[in-house]
Amino acid sequence: MSYFLNGFAEILSSGTLLIYMFAGVMLGMVLGALPGLTGSLGIALMLPFTYHMNALTALVFLLSIYTGGLFGGAITAIMINTPGSPANMMTMLDGYPMARRGEGGRALGIALLASVLGGVIGVLFLVVATEPLATLALKFGPGEMFMVVFFGLSCVGSLAKNPLKSVYAGLFGILLGTVGMSSVGTLRGTYGVLYLMDGVPMTPALIGFLALPEIFVLINQQSIADKLGESTVGPRDVLTGFVHVIKRPIQTVLCSLLGVIVGIIPAAGASVAGVLSYNQSKQWCKNGDDFGTGVDEGLIASETANNASEGGALSTLFVLGIPGSSSTAMLLGALVLQGWNPGPKLFIDHKDIIYTAFSSLMLQQIVMLIVGFILCSLAVYICKVPTRYLVPFILAFTLVGAFAGRYAIFDVGLMAAFGIVGYLMKKAEFPVMPLILGLLLGGSADSELLRIFQSYNHFYEIFKSPIVIVLTLVSAFCIVAPVVTKSMKKSKKANG
Repeated sequence: MSYFLNGFAEILSSGTLLIYMFAGVMLGMVLGALPGLTGSLGIALMLPFTYHMNALTALVFLLSIYTGGLFGGAITAIMINTPGSPANMMTMLDGYPMARRGEGGRALGIALLASVLGGVIGVLFLVVATEPLATLALKFGPGEMFMVVFFGLSCVGSLAKNPLKSVYAGLFGILLGTVGMSSVGTLRGTYGVLYLMDGVPMTPALIGFLALPEIFVLINQQSIADKLGESTVGPRDVLTGFVHVIKRPIQTVLCSLLGVIVGIIPAAGASVAGVLSYNQSKQWCKNGDDFGTGVDEGLIASETANNASEGGALSTLFVLGIPGSSSTAMLLGALVLQGWNPGPKLFIDHKDIIYTAFSSLMLQQIVMLIVGFILCSLAVYICKVPTRYLVPFILAFTLVGAFAGRYAIFDVGLMAAFGIVGYLMKKAEFPVMPLILGLLLGGSADSELLRIFQSYNHFYEIFKSPIVIVLTLVSAFCIVAPVVTKSMKKSKKANG
């Protein structure tokens, strides 16, 4: 704690570090808000510039981009139903309906303060429990990892009102997630296309399934405000959203802790944390059936968990050298550029710098609150822009976002194809979120299952692990609970 507390004095006394912190948070927030241009891309773009920085300045700058990027996607997810990054895909389920009711400012306020509080809890975990708890990740073998993925997939049935359509969409997503080269070197579903050897690229898929269908709908409107009703987005409305978060401290803490736990697990990331937190909140909350119609609890669940996962992901990065997400993988590259070797020895050799960086993470939450409040207060002006100007602008960024990942025109065509499929699904009332979840987790489920058969004589041997048993029971509860709850409510209505 002494290193952590001394870090505040060092950062606050350095004008250079404060400038880099504000610049990083703003850059991450803007990139996170633009569809396809995530905070991870910002870290990747800025990585070469950190080569000539000292280690602390580089860490503070890149971590600031990471922090801002986690919240930035919530702005467009709420206002135009297009998450700027995968971490905010659950935010739009309740944020956009609130904006359509004219409560866009309140939704942005809820998302902003929930993100800040989730980030604060994540940082506190990082400081207090990093070294002892990060070792837990070492106990996750192929069996445990498969059950973690299965746990995530068990949420599919509860993501929409029609469970059968959710399952079909989820299975289609899992099928897309297994495209490419398997862990044993077999090509599947590529049809000879080299660009699919590494699997379906995530950015074109997210833009295609989530953003383009909404853009197609926007074309027939004068402005976004036509769908948002008398939407008020101003400083007072954002502050009103803050109050609604403060009224729900228990959910805020529980969802943040769940996000931290998911963040510890390698390769899970903020998007998985948001999905699992949203699903669990839907089971816990009394108004769970109203999730997806614009309720405060849905926004709090998503935004607290995805920001809190930052603390968990960074703990495995610094202690074990295992990146928990694409952003932390970029940060790992920054550490290597500084000549560091991530792992347990890192805390011995560079303990002062590491904990000063942790101090900057706490200050970054305050910076995000200030910068985010300004951006959220100005968001209404975006909604008043005529669609004849806004749609080409958004389309240009979606094209750049799809192309920028691998500089491949193929990805732009893939985005367009997914956009058509997403639009048809929207027309047929098939939920797209189970598909996205299946796409995110399908590849992981497949590779972990293959590792199980390579490591064990029988699949059932994984149940010798108590972690697997616990995860199996929790997954079974997530599958059965929505069915039982719905049947009980139907019987009450019939009797009442």
